[in-house]
Amino acid sequence: MAWGPDNVRKWSSLALLAIVGTALTAATDPGFVARISQKGLDFVCQESMVELQKELLAISIPDFSGDFKIKHLGKGTYEFYSMAVEGFHIPDPQIKLLPSDGLQLSITSASIKISGRWKYRKNILKASGNFQLSIQGVSIIADLILGNDPSGRITITCSTCDSHINSVRIKVSGSMLGWLIQLFHRKIETSLKKTIYKKICKIVRNSVSAKLQPYVKTLPVVAKVDDITSIDYSLLAPPMTTDKFLEGQLRGEFFWRGHHGPFPAVPPVMNILPNNNYMVCMGISDYFFNTAEFAYQESETLKITLRDQLLAKDARYHLNTDFLKTFLPEVAKKFPSMGLQLLISAPLFAHLNIQPSGLSLSPNLETRAFVVLPNSSLIPLFLLGMKTNASLEVNAMKNRLIGEMKLGRLLLELKQSNFGSFKVELLEDVINYLMSTMVLPKINEKLRRGFPLPLPAGIQLINSILYSSQNFLLLEADLHRT
Repeated sequence: MAWGPDNVRKWSSLALLAIVGTALTAATDPGFVARISQKGLDFVCQESMVELQKELLAISIPDFSGDFKIKHLGKGTYEFYSMAVEGFHIPDPQIKLLPSDGLQLSITSASIKISGRWKYRKNILKASGNFQLSIQGVSIIADLILGNDPSGRITITCSTCDSHINSVRIKVSGSMLGWLIQLFHRKIETSLKKTIYKKICKIVRNSVSAKLQPYVKTLPVVAKVDDITSIDYSLLAPPMTTDKFLEGQLRGEFFWRGHHGPFPAVPPVMNILPNNNYMVCMGISDYFFNTAEFAYQESETLKITLRDQLLAKDARYHLNTDFLKTFLPEVAKKFPSMGLQLLISAPLFAHLNIQPSGLSLSPNLETRAFVVLPNSSLIPLFLLGMKTNASLEVNAMKNRLIGEMKLGRLLLELKQSNFGSFKVELLEDVINYLMSTMVLPKINEKLRRGFPLPLPAGIQLINSILYSSQNFLLLEADLHRT
């Protein structure tokens, strides 16, 4: 039965920005809207700096050498080698919103410590030792442009990058002749400064293109729910940023995996107010939920077959012809003590409504009853129409949206009978009992499994809260790195 929705840590935080970073164009409204606030950007920035710092610590500094001339001493040669970055301190990184343009990574007042070896030679005079290099006032500004390709996948590019170094200081040790190096330290410091300067932005650009972009491309635009349905989370347009948040607008549409046809409705407009108290918020429209029902209905899986073998031995009712004696005695006499089979289905689409009071729908169901002969063939008995009211409670858990359905009492209508008319009221207790004990638990089992939200690997939601609004649900939450 299918009734309801059923080493990659690196850069996952920045990938979240790309996932939620899409904008609306033309006349297409999204079925799913996601926003990340400045609070969310701050979280993303801190998480991303861990990986960027690793890349910066791995800066490879080539050996370099040169000639020098000192008055009274003449010419000599020097060489700096075996250089390694021992520390790259980033005190206050920020990811800022650039309205209409994207995001800006900003690092100021960073510092770098480098150690290595040096040696000097002039004729037969030689000296060598260790050195410590301190680079202060390092700043990096890089603009990140978020987009989408024709398939709806995310693209991320580093459009510009600029770095600056305020000062470089070198300290040598290990030889009584170390003072010679100090005589031309400015030349050395300038050379090292240029080397580091060129490499910083190269590393930032490479991290975006070689690490972040490939990671983002592995994120599917289609999220599998089960063997029957998937969700289309493709992006509708390039990114959009405001001075308060980064907004993403996704198609947000379930579809039957056997046929991705159009849903005969359009998403509603979702008026979401900015809220910086949470890291992210997601607007989930009634369109999103209704495409789920449509997909399962299109796949003809909104049905369940009940037989007596599925009921507990101590069940209040049993599915056999004996209990038909009171209203269909002809059937009970013709097929004594034989099994009954009930096929419960939802042949008609029931529109789910989202209002401030909650989620509700009025499903129209059918029950077809059959006698099961000893050879397993079926004899059709009657067709019942069933109407009821239902409500749906929705919650977020980690990276999934889960739910629970509650059904009101079913009202029955006899639509067809092969053995004469009868009072359907005599069946109401039986059908309501079976729905509450057999059908509804299976529906809620599927709903508790839930379906995936558009989050990157390694990111989960915490402190989540859901509000019902007109035509959509608003999910607000903070982020957690697993």
